[in-house]
Amino acid sequence: MFTLKYYDKKNTFDNSILDKYINIMDMYDRGVIFFDLIKNAAYFNEKCGNVFDTYSDMSKIEKFIDDIEKDFYKDDEKNKEVKLTDLEDSITYTIKHLTEEKKIKYILCTVEKKANAGNSKERKYLSRIIGESDVMLNLKEKVKIVGRYDSTILLLGQTGTGKELFAKAIHDISPRRNKKFIVVNCGAIPDSLLESELFGYEKGAFTGANSNGKVGKFEEADGGTIFLDEIENMSQFMQNKILRAIEDRKICKIGSNKEVGVNVRIIGATNIELKKMVEEGKFRKDLYYRLNVICFKIPSLIERKDDIFLISDYLIEKYCKVFKKNIIGLSPKVKKLFNIHKWEGNVRELRNVIEYAMNFENSNYITEASLPDEFIGENEV
Repeated sequence: MFTLKYYDKKNTFDNSILDKYINIMDMYDRGVIFFDLIKNAAYFNEKCGNVFDTYSDMSKIEKFIDDIEKDFYKDDEKNKEVKLTDLEDSITYTIKHLTEEKKIKYILCTVEKKANAGNSKERKYLSRIIGESDVMLNLKEKVKIVGRYDSTILLLGQTGTGKELFAKAIHDISPRRNKKFIVVNCGAIPDSLLESELFGYEKGAFTGANSNGKVGKFEEADGGTIFLDEIENMSQFMQNKILRAIEDRKICKIGSNKEVGVNVRIIGATNIELKKMVEEGKFRKDLYYRLNVICFKIPSLIERKDDIFLISDYLIEKYCKVFKKNIIGLSPKVKKLFNIHKWEGNVRELRNVIEYAMNFENSNYITEASLPDEFIGENEV
């Protein structure tokens, strides 16, 4: 096993050759690991630490070095790839010998993370949250942080602001990303069916039940994340059941007396002010505080007007591929209309307006003539 040390010019490693290369290596776009031939000391730059997602735990880097030791004296400078079992992505690496007086003195290994095909699709959720306004940049940074951990999250936002997309992004950043992300719309399921949908039932539990029983959404999401949308629509009875599931991490199927442990992260979402419902006695206070460990307010589109044209450009590019058209933007008149529109349906409404226009527009810009009549009528001056 190699002994790795992070290089510190002041007190860690006194070597003139390493000093000569150190500044150059810090400018590399790839990660760099620097070894002597005894293999008992090394330098790695900041980008290398990012590749392996660690500075405090050196085991991943050490495991990587053990796996590539066979290539240490092969100076062919070809990119090679290794997959570590405890990393989501493969690592590509290149070996380079550094010589003094025609003798190999040090070994330089450059590394880069290569996203696996299966993961790259999943990791796109965060990039699909389009927005460069201050409020959105701040929110996306917070999402990156909380995604690493397991705290319960409550998402507040109007209809169409993208609450589910944020929930998916949190899940895909998290250590749970290789497990299921289960969506339950509490407002779309009758209360009489919601219990069996969430917790499942045993065979013969009630008339009309499936003869094999049913696995509930909590069990289905075991190890992953369950997203409870429109939680304000749950009855007091269901609120109590959810509270127990959060507190005990156990659920009980209908028709069974046996509790089953579940390991899920819960993300709730609502488009109304839950605290007001608590004050009115319509939502359990204890459940509210269980859900409200971390609360993110997703801004409405009108609260981030700077993002309207950015999102429009993204959608136009997307639908150009679908409709096989070459539309490059919005006309000046349409931009003025977009600026004064209230966007009560938020990003979802903007997407619908763009898609509608893409069907009818034949020029290089979306013009007023291709917009929905209802949209034009709402914005007549």
